[in-house]
Amino acid sequence: MTARYAVRDIWISWAGIAVVLAVWQAIATWGLINPAIFPGPFEVARAAVTLVPLERVLLHAGSSLTRIVWGFSLGAGLGIAIGVASGWYRGLGSVVRAPIELLRPIPPLAWIPMAIIWFGLGEPSKVFIIFLGAFFPVVTNAYKGMTGVDPDLFRAAQTLGLGGWRLLMHVALPASLPDVATGVRVGWSLSFGALVAAELIAADRGLGFMIMNARELGQIGVIMYGIMVIGALNFLTDWLIREALFRRRLRWHFAS
Repeated sequence: MTARYAVRDIWISWAGIAVVLAVWQAIATWGLINPAIFPGPFEVARAAVTLVPLERVLLHAGSSLTRIVWGFSLGAGLGIAIGVASGWYRGLGSVVRAPIELLRPIPPLAWIPMAIIWFGLGEPSKVFIIFLGAFFPVVTNAYKGMTGVDPDLFRAAQTLGLGGWRLLMHVALPASLPDVATGVRVGWSLSFGALVAAELIAADRGLGFMIMNARELGQIGVIMYGIMVIGALNFLTDWLIREALFRRRLRWHFAS
């Protein structure tokens, strides 16, 4: 992708965000939905400025990002390892695929009681819930990438004398990287999706805690503000991941 098209896409993305904000504000201004339960962006910004100091938001955001990084790192690391191994060793894949497919549809929220029993009310239980959000999309995409490698690549490499671990490291893994990278991005986003559920577990800080505390106080603007902060953090960090994985490491794949 040329720089001109990249800049164009950035402007289109920001224009889309501006349109959504404008429609949102119009709905609130015209009273199509009760502003008391659906405040517009100006009201949300006013509530953010008056009710939530910036340093408090940064504290909550830092706590949430720390939990997400830990949960995602564990989930993505284990997901890549199991996905690659089960895709390379078909016997292992036959064993682990059924349990993964059985557990994959269960939402992280359903695991909260077991997380409390297993890990207590501290940080490990919160990290575990986020871990679940990241693990399943990563392991699924890593497995898909490994099993979807073109057999002609293997045959060509074997004619050159590659086999065993060398075949895995120099052919299978590089060919599966686009799917692995997609799984990483999906897992990262779902880690944010599991964040609020994780911070239901006796949290005293974090963006999920801020949202739930605002609900108890009836501060609808703060709730909307917290949701927007989570979305903005996910948008920014996903862009960084996309640039690191897709634009730099996988240029050979997406340039074609």
